[in-house]
Amino acid sequence: MLGDDLVDLGDPEVRPGASHPRFDARVFAASERAWLDASEAPGLARWSLWAAKEAAYKRARRLDPAARFHPRRFVVALEPDGRRGRVDGPGGEARVRLEREGDALHAVAFGSPAEEPRIARGVAGLAAGEDPSLAARALALRRCAERLGARADELRVDREERIPALRLPDGRSLALSLSHHGRFVAFAGALA
Repeated sequence: MLGDDLVDLGDPEVRPGASHPRFDARVFAASERAWLDASEAPGLARWSLWAAKEAAYKRARRLDPAARFHPRRFVVALEPDGRRGRVDGPGGEARVRLEREGDALHAVAFGSPAEEPRIARGVAGLAAGEDPSLAARALALRRCAERLGARADELRVDREERIPALRLPDGRSLALSLSHHGRFVAFAGALA
């Protein structure tokens, strides 16, 4: 099981000072606020924590479709470099990996280290006027097809209880998570 989230670090709502002054207190646990206070790049740290929480929530919804997003219930502990960590919350412990590509910050949450090599992921820029949902689906189909040795037109994105899934030609369904924010789209898919 997996989930992903994407933050456009250049989006006006993400810039320093754009969030409500009490945002951190409402969203982050004490341990997370301490990590933010110690960070040399608090803006990047803030949105890394947020993306990790959102990704873990999407994973939790796969495990329990009734799961709700209460940010403080998803507690993130990132390694000092901010690229890996874990999230404890509804759905149990999730591992998380964050990658930054320019202004795109992409978080992928998954269950165990053994799952990570099977995860396909990708980030792409969004063209002006392009539908972000359609662009995220197209990116996922294209990249997953490459990894599976298939054609993109042989794969399909379905929804199962409002949660995306990748449908293979043989009828199997694989976990898929789609995200978009600002100028970017992203996906993560479990390809095994």
